[in-house]
Amino acid sequence: MAKLDRAVVERKLGYLNRYVRDLSQHVLLDDAGRRQAHYAIERLLQLLCETASDIALQFLKAQGDTLPASYREVFAALQRLDMLPEAMARDLIAACGMRNVLTHLYDEIDTDRVIAAVEPAVELYRAFAAWAIERLETGASAGH
Repeated sequence: MAKLDRAVVERKLGYLNRYVRDLSQHVLLDDAGRRQAHYAIERLLQLLCETASDIALQFLKAQGDTLPASYREVFAALQRLDMLPEAMARDLIAACGMRNVLTHLYDEIDTDRVIAAVEPAVELYRAFAAWAIERLETGASAGH
């Protein structure tokens, strides 16, 4: 089993928390304001997924687990290892599904869905950050 690289996790948590703070500013906007800021919201949703996945990968590496090939698989792997609560894993997988649409333009972007994702994303990534901090404090070996 590899050792958890705390410095990487802490640096990535700093980014994650900054992106959550930035996205939180959009909570105050009405739908019209969010529509005007939709590109910023889209980018923050993308960065949040990618950064959370990077953090999750560090915990998987520390477990000596085979590293997944996609962002969504990272969270499923943590859940299979009984490290990440099932509901959180499910929500992170869904959030990364949205990230894939935003990044790769697989389909037309549904602006209504993007602007509706602000509050749930703030809540989800705050909870994930708390989960990661708890894992750091407990040595990353404890389950959820």
